[in-house]
Amino acid sequence: MNALLLDSSDKNLTVGLFYQKKMDEISYFSWQRQSENMVPEIDKILERNGCQKEELDAIVCSKGPGSYTGVRIAMSIAKTISFALNLPLYLVSSLEALKDGDRPSVCLMNARAKRSYIGVYQGKEVLLKDTILTNAEVLEFIAEHKDYSICGDVSYLGLEAKAPLICANLVSCIDDAHRCLEPLGARPIYLKDDYEDISHKIAIRPVKDEDIPALVDLENECFEPPYTENGLRYDLHENEFARLYVAVRKTEIIGYIHFSITFSSATINRIAVRKAFRKEGIGGLLLDQALKDCKEAEEPVDFLTLEVRVSNENAKEFYAKRGFEKVTIKRAYYTDGEDALYMVRPLFHEQNLSD
Repeated sequence: MNALLLDSSDKNLTVGLFYQKKMDEISYFSWQRQSENMVPEIDKILERNGCQKEELDAIVCSKGPGSYTGVRIAMSIAKTISFALNLPLYLVSSLEALKDGDRPSVCLMNARAKRSYIGVYQGKEVLLKDTILTNAEVLEFIAEHKDYSICGDVSYLGLEAKAPLICANLVSCIDDAHRCLEPLGARPIYLKDDYEDISHKIAIRPVKDEDIPALVDLENECFEPPYTENGLRYDLHENEFARLYVAVRKTEIIGYIHFSITFSSATINRIAVRKAFRKEGIGGLLLDQALKDCKEAEEPVDFLTLEVRVSNENAKEFYAKRGFEKVTIKRAYYTDGEDALYMVRPLFHEQNLSD
């Protein structure tokens, strides 16, 4: 496989050639000059390796996120070569291209306005789908994952990073998952619009019967032991106190909440979000739906309660930030013997304010 490799998503220009099982690479700082430098560098790297364009088998290119203009430069050139030579085009996240081989890697790029593009990868696995977080959230994530490699130009965060392996990572993504089936229709990936309007791009709706397989999958990903399919169907159709909602992005179910309202109190039984979509505010949207149902209940709901594993620091912090108070420890609450922290959010004041 002979492949031309292109990236101009950030401050550096990178042109690589994987030819006759050997890698050659040109990479240097070229901020705001990628458009004038990339084509000459392609010609240079082909010439010095004695590679004719007709010998190429594939084009691999970063697709964003990153610099608005920079991402478009490499992609436009890649699309043109793909069309002219009838070559397959492979598109790779600019963040995935920064990863530290197969090690768990926090891949970062400056998104300005005290924000960062972030994606977390481990080999072929996506641990956190590309998104935008505030720099404070990024630093918090890094502090919680000290054994992960830090990748990218992170000097703006005051951090040091692994040297990028962009060309090697681009070559590793020559697979069906990254192949662009319609090269002329390829578009750069920008995350800022998604970041600004995330609440408008996620729908919260009641669970339908056909959603149950997706909920079972979520349960298996997030909980041990998980709820069973029969149990979920019972709660959906026969349990008069249970309420179930899903979070949907486009057509994919990416989270759900299971809670119960019983007279003057309510209990959250589950909030689950797929790992690739965490840290995007989805859990907060699901919790907001539970609070809305409590507010609109026929009888006033005075308390919203829940149990959470004492070892689940992320969940405890999530609930504490949303008004839940620690009440007591329930010893050996879970089937594996772990204790549960019992937390309560008083709602009667909120109820009175809305009257």
